[in-house]
Amino acid sequence: MIQYCFPTIYWHFKVGKIELDDLIDSCVSNNEWSCNVKTSRGVEYNWDGFLTHISPYFLQLPYKKKGSIKFDTPWMNVYTNGCYQEPHHHVSSGNQLSYCYFLKLPVNSGKFGFMNENYRNYCLNDFNDFIDIDQPEWGYPDVKEGDLLIFPSFLIHQVTYQAVNKCRVTISGNLKIGQVIE
Repeated sequence: MIQYCFPTIYWHFKVGKIELDDLIDSCVSNNEWSCNVKTSRGVEYNWDGFLTHISPYFLQLPYKKKGSIKFDTPWMNVYTNGCYQEPHHHVSSGNQLSYCYFLKLPVNSGKFGFMNENYRNYCLNDFNDFIDIDQPEWGYPDVKEGDLLIFPSFLIHQVTYQAVNKCRVTISGNLKIGQVIE
């Protein structure tokens, strides 16, 4: 009987609509990334209301030690026709968790996906020729507008090509777990 080990974990919450439409027009092209997504990185914005709204979901996670949660400044990404986000992770600066909130998600827009890092191992040693095993290269969570994904910052993730004319809008960010609260 086939058994699986080392699954990828993430948390999926249905948060609902958070009003952030006032920031969309402030997003600009970013030269740091290898894609043409517009972002609010570097734009002054008061994120307090957004962070207050999503914070309770982080408190539901199964921390072994309770600690202070320190959010880095979030950012908005706006995808128009032809945009995508290259595969990347968020391990810099000691981040432990990352998240993506789906503000606007038109039908047939780009999909958020996690890379299955074991996939390349199955291919590199031709193990996929030995046994038919369901090891896709990418996994795409079934997300809807108002959903929040929380995941370990080391997970490689991407957004596929945006092939519709409506805007796809997400809010992303990172956080660290600080000192233990006693």
